[in-house]
Amino acid sequence: MARVASRRVRARVALRGLEVWVRIPRPYELSEPFREAGGVWDREVWAWRFPLSRFAGVVRHLEGDEGELVKVLQGNAFFAYALAQEAERESPLLHPEQQEEAWQVLGSLSGAFLPGGRWGFVLASGTGTGKTYVYARVLQAVLGVGLPALLVVPNEDLIRQTREVLSRFGVAEGEAFRITTYARLRPEEAWCRVLVLDEAHLAKRAYGSEGSARGMRALEAAWRALFTLYATATPFDRPWEARYLLEPTGFVPYRLFTCFMRQFAVYTRERYRGGREFYFAGGIEDLARFHGYLRDRNLLTKRLFRPPEGLVAYEVPLLEVPEEAKALLAEVRRRLKAAAYRAPQEERGIVMAQRTLLSRAILERIKLRAALPLVAGLLEEGWHVLLFVQYRSDKTLDLTSPEAVEAFLQDAEERGLKGALHRHLAPALKGLGLTLPSPVAMVREAFGGLGEALAFYTGAETGSALRRTKAAWDEGRVRLLLATAGKGGVGLSFHDTTGKRPTAQIVLTLPWTATGLDQVLGRVVRLGMKSPVRILFPAAPVPFEQQLTATVAQSLRTLGYAVRGGEGMVPERVVEAFLYDLAAVDLMGFLRLLEAEESLSKAPREEEEASSLEVPLPPSG
Repeated sequence: MARVASRRVRARVALRGLEVWVRIPRPYELSEPFREAGGVWDREVWAWRFPLSRFAGVVRHLEGDEGELVKVLQGNAFFAYALAQEAERESPLLHPEQQEEAWQVLGSLSGAFLPGGRWGFVLASGTGTGKTYVYARVLQAVLGVGLPALLVVPNEDLIRQTREVLSRFGVAEGEAFRITTYARLRPEEAWCRVLVLDEAHLAKRAYGSEGSARGMRALEAAWRALFTLYATATPFDRPWEARYLLEPTGFVPYRLFTCFMRQFAVYTRERYRGGREFYFAGGIEDLARFHGYLRDRNLLTKRLFRPPEGLVAYEVPLLEVPEEAKALLAEVRRRLKAAAYRAPQEERGIVMAQRTLLSRAILERIKLRAALPLVAGLLEEGWHVLLFVQYRSDKTLDLTSPEAVEAFLQDAEERGLKGALHRHLAPALKGLGLTLPSPVAMVREAFGGLGEALAFYTGAETGSALRRTKAAWDEGRVRLLLATAGKGGVGLSFHDTTGKRPTAQIVLTLPWTATGLDQVLGRVVRLGMKSPVRILFPAAPVPFEQQLTATVAQSLRTLGYAVRGGEGMVPERVVEAFLYDLAAVDLMGFLRLLEAEESLSKAPREEEEASSLEVPLPPSG
């Protein structure tokens, strides 16, 4: 089986018995030359079917050397047998559970060379279970039988960490094996190679107007690859996001994904701003059936890391937040809600989205200031503290003057928000008098006396500084480490393997999705951990925090049932991330959100009307 790229469209070539199947997204584009070559269009499998004897007539319409393509097809049986033999070898570097997963992956890869096989597999074992060791063993086997491979990882820092693991299996870069990052990936590099996508959930946004360049490049590479191994503990937050896995692997025929998902209560509807969008209309039983469907058909493997009894504790301490801080947050939210009501209907979503982002950023800094005594207490007790924040850690949040508001809005627009912000947010934020130091400044001021035992793992640090910080943390020389979820929340290992560094991880702001939370929690709770771990989710007694908590169940439910088969990542009492995309709500949904928040407010209407910003508020009915 081989996948090739046509001069005009993507194409996949596969041998099925004495027939050659060629799958392309738009069959009409090559219909005339394919029919001349004796091809027959089969709608059921969405492929052109040719007698093997006529394959030469097909090859001339595809990129690549004819002899090489025929050689790949004729080598099917050899590779299937060689991989089956290689899978029987046990590796002393793997735990029994990891060895079992490596067998599953190699078995699926072996089947890809035979009729009816799939062209991919999802290694979805939980965060911290050692998936890097599993795919390192797979790569060792793949290269051992003479197949080329390509590994894609999130960033340069992980390349160095992954190379260390690969070297233990004797896997080194060369002509047959390359390592790259999602940012540097060129789809043509995956041509006829075994493709491994580490942290594959980073590529799930690959379709439609919301698709990212990273996701589309990874999807294109998967279509060109010989076989794709998706390694991620959190392949999707919502069932329809699995499309980037199901179509390139041949699990769901191209263009039939929408029909396929209906059996799991996933449908489409008109989007507020045009086009169509997916939505889920079922219950947990539908999510569980989706998980079972993928697992029973050998597309997905799931294994969770369960630390030794009593080694990990989850806590939700309640912070003492000053009344003036609560009032400040409430005033910001009240002003921006009024600004959203004054905005035209088509611009309300973006104002509401910025309202949520700004509220979360303010709340995070309020909580950090309130949590400083908690951090100090943990350090006094002998814990090494890993403090995670979500928002920019090096920038003061300043809205004290028109110039400061202008700078804030300009920065927001540079990060993708549009000009509607100036029209609606600038008047709303005028005269607010808000200034909050950056997380880095607050932590440095409070704990600067730690000297070199205080460190930062954020996007503001250089690559060499991050490597030194990681080494110092691993050696136990850092007592307090402030990290952003964007920089330190994916792939990196911060767990202790010596038994000498008890760690307290503080998650100050919950990520937006269950995927983000799972990734953050997996930095210290991992296979090989030997010291006690405390996971703390500080909570602030403010209505906005309560609202976020009330909206988190769906993301956790999807991850717990559709990916994990019914087992949650954390105890039920631990809150999850804010899930709604407020920039895409319809009008009635927008009104319901405002009414729901209005009911959560503890301030009487008379106080709101007496505020410094006189604007009409929406009716309560």
